[in-house]
Amino acid sequence: MGQVELPTVGFTCVEEKPAPNLSFQTTLPTVFLQTAERFPLHEIGFVTSSTRDLSYHTRTFAAFSQNARNFAYAMSQWGHPSGSIVVVYLTEHEDNMVAIWACLLAGYIPCLQPALSAQKGHQQSHIAHIQRTLSPKIWLTNEIGAGQLQSIDGLDIRLFLELSASSNNIRVPEDWNVFEADPDDDAILFLTSGSTGFSKVVVHTHRTILSACHAKGINYGLTSESHILNWVGLDHVAGSLEMHMTPLLFGASQLHVHASALLSDPISFLRLVDEKSIQLAFAPNFFLAKLARDLDNRTELHGQFDLSSLKHINSGGEAVVTQTARAFCDVFKKFGRDPSKVSFNLCPGFGMTETCAGCIYDRFSADGNFSANEFLSLGRPIEGCEMRVVDSQDGVTRRCDGESGELQVRGPMLFTRYYNNPEATSSSFVSGGWFRTGDIGIIEDGILSLAGRIKDTLIVHGISYGIPELETHLQSVEGVTHSFLAAAPYRAPKQETEGLVIFYAPSFDLNSQHAPSKLFATHRELTDITIRMITLSPQLIVPIPITEMEKSTLGKLSRSRLLALLHQSALTSHIDHATKLLNKDRQASFVDPSTSTEKNLALIYSDIFNLNPNNISANDSFFEFGGTSIDVISLKRKAEEFFQLAEIPIIQILKHPVISDLATLIDSLRNKGRQLQDYDPIVPLQTTGKKTPIFFVHPGIGEVLVFVNLAKYFQNERPFYALRARGFEPGQSVFSSMNEMVTCYATAIKRIQPTGPYAIAGYSSGGIVAFEITRYLEAHGDEVRFTGLINIPPHIAQHMRDVDWTIGMLKLPHYLGLISKDDANQLAPRLRPMKKKKQLRTVWKLSPPERLAELHLTPAKLYHWIDIVASFIELCKQYRPTGSVSAMDVFYAIPPTGSKAEWLSDELKPWSTFSRHEPNYIEVPGQHYTLMDFDHVPQFQKIFRNCLDTRGL
Repeated sequence: MGQVELPTVGFTCVEEKPAPNLSFQTTLPTVFLQTAERFPLHEIGFVTSSTRDLSYHTRTFAAFSQNARNFAYAMSQWGHPSGSIVVVYLTEHEDNMVAIWACLLAGYIPCLQPALSAQKGHQQSHIAHIQRTLSPKIWLTNEIGAGQLQSIDGLDIRLFLELSASSNNIRVPEDWNVFEADPDDDAILFLTSGSTGFSKVVVHTHRTILSACHAKGINYGLTSESHILNWVGLDHVAGSLEMHMTPLLFGASQLHVHASALLSDPISFLRLVDEKSIQLAFAPNFFLAKLARDLDNRTELHGQFDLSSLKHINSGGEAVVTQTARAFCDVFKKFGRDPSKVSFNLCPGFGMTETCAGCIYDRFSADGNFSANEFLSLGRPIEGCEMRVVDSQDGVTRRCDGESGELQVRGPMLFTRYYNNPEATSSSFVSGGWFRTGDIGIIEDGILSLAGRIKDTLIVHGISYGIPELETHLQSVEGVTHSFLAAAPYRAPKQETEGLVIFYAPSFDLNSQHAPSKLFATHRELTDITIRMITLSPQLIVPIPITEMEKSTLGKLSRSRLLALLHQSALTSHIDHATKLLNKDRQASFVDPSTSTEKNLALIYSDIFNLNPNNISANDSFFEFGGTSIDVISLKRKAEEFFQLAEIPIIQILKHPVISDLATLIDSLRNKGRQLQDYDPIVPLQTTGKKTPIFFVHPGIGEVLVFVNLAKYFQNERPFYALRARGFEPGQSVFSSMNEMVTCYATAIKRIQPTGPYAIAGYSSGGIVAFEITRYLEAHGDEVRFTGLINIPPHIAQHMRDVDWTIGMLKLPHYLGLISKDDANQLAPRLRPMKKKKQLRTVWKLSPPERLAELHLTPAKLYHWIDIVASFIELCKQYRPTGSVSAMDVFYAIPPTGSKAEWLSDELKPWSTFSRHEPNYIEVPGQHYTLMDFDHVPQFQKIFRNCLDTRGL
């Protein structure tokens, strides 16, 4: 590392001083090459997005350095002058990392592009903005990214795979000189979230980045023997600077994991800490809450992991709830082999893209007592950084200790400017080099706490959402007086993550006869829009008479004033009046649970959804409360235990979600007088809304529980029906042919919706059934305006050709989370010589008992289910697509095997042969087996609903 000059600076600002000049007389390429030379055998590991079993590959610093130099030499052959901008649009950590260092070594400036919006209009406007602002020479991306970019004229698109192939054929000459940059040259460009408009481009120099990295590393206590774990993408400043370049500066070994691998399985976090002796990791509040919640029931794994290496968990992106932090630490320590040796600091922090990520941190020992405050404080600035709180109106008048005001920071880690945007740069700074963060802070005894945000953003699970965009949609709701609505971040007591409050002036008289029903309809639509846009319900909706909704001289409502009134209880009378009106509307349709079964079910519902049982009506539906797939399983187990029933089939719960209907079913099961019903493939998961219904065909496992999490996003918008395979109930036979299945499903759809236009979709193998249903309906003169095929190729028989009963049998346990992908691959040759029942017994013994109990499986049920899956596989083996449909939308995620780019080009693009108009190919998050999971379905539903809207449904 080059020579470093470090001035002595205080942690907090007590009196005005000139901005410190922390000077690093070196550059990023120099540090990179010197680190590789000093620590050649230290490693960087990677878990990719396509990995489901946490297997990782590693590169030594020396090998990675050589690879980056090869790439840099290949880049230099492009012939662009030094200082040219290259937009790096990649998804995997390793690809991004190689591209960043190659650009720096070649003298180019990388601009890191996060995932583009799924909506083409947003994509195109953003790309046009980047072109106007940066005039980049190159867009470096993969084949998926190229597919998104190719519709824009004038872009020079280069594929990462082609650059990689070129670098493989290069032996960097000994005399090839790395570009010699100046410490104050532009180094890396980062994009702000753009949640309130177009992204601003933040410019960081070699000096600002190295200043930040040096101070961060000292704060973390990093050494060359440290090991860090990162899952934040490198397009984010925290991922690239805080969790990669900072450890690299100190020679620390690193493991970079694609977020999906950790978010889908909380145990993977523990396993990696154990296996790689992790000392530093990152976990924002929502991840801490998820870990605490998901791990709480995994008592069978207590004491199974060596967690003694962990020293620091950084937490940023959103405020850390004290109760969440305490719960996480309590649960986490129980999994250590020796809980007394599990001792780490939880470090909430503050930072922005403009400050090279975190620049202010606190430390809370997992062994100590947390404060009584609702949120953890954010602590003191790192070395070289200063902070102050000033009057938010004039931006300069200092606030006294303990008073709130605008938080400002300064120091050598601050960005130099917004690229090609002098106005934004100028307005972001005040005299003395102080940067206006846009946050409301309180400094007390040198410790920072945040009290809110000046900016128009809301952070949910670490993701920023633009409040103005949300307000625009909310303004369109019938019952809202136009331009008299404001939404603001709001965190209710004991709430894990930041929520939302909506203030509005009703367009109707709140004292009129019809006010209760109008208020209910207005609040319901405001809630529905909020769920679809930010995936959460509003914490509070407050109707305020228009005479009390004051506007500024510019005609704007003051969110800060409305929030202040709310916190001062000045709006209590309006909230109470609205509550009375909503209760009055509810009482008009309220039916008291009358039978003992209905009353006891109301108690069970209230326990699951944390509701007052006296407020639950006999005609309330499980799904109207927002019931999820996990809640369905919870209801099943609680009801079976309470009513002492051997089993209440999940499918019957899905078909009888209303308390009175479910009570009737339970009574018939208890009396053993229930008659077998005729098979009906339709499972109504959501029946409200006036838009065209969506019919979703089951995946290869035949069941439809996987759709429960998706269906709730369509509440009050359009009905959502799932199609379940035949054969699950006693006495039912499986389908003998694809034609029989398609005819049965199409007939059932016509019974629910006699005339078109129709919307049909299918997940995984269900996609080919959806395609055939569309062909059937169109052949009978019906209009199918939407055919959605999710991650399934037309020539599925080619993939099923080598699938025998053994491989088919292993697919279901893998899908259900009973065995890993590696287990399935390794078991197949060992199981194949065995008889079927012995194969099943072997898999059963390997399956986690708690997972079997959660799914309420027995060997007989699993065996029967496998037979249903095997029968569907046989139908797929015989399937050959023919004919065509009017149009289709093909959604693709990470495939079961191979790369996403190859999956799209080689397997999915052939759908074009079977559509009379060119299909739309839409990328969705997640993997083939996880895209409907909790972590991915919020984004999937937005993309899917947008496609339905585009088709005019």
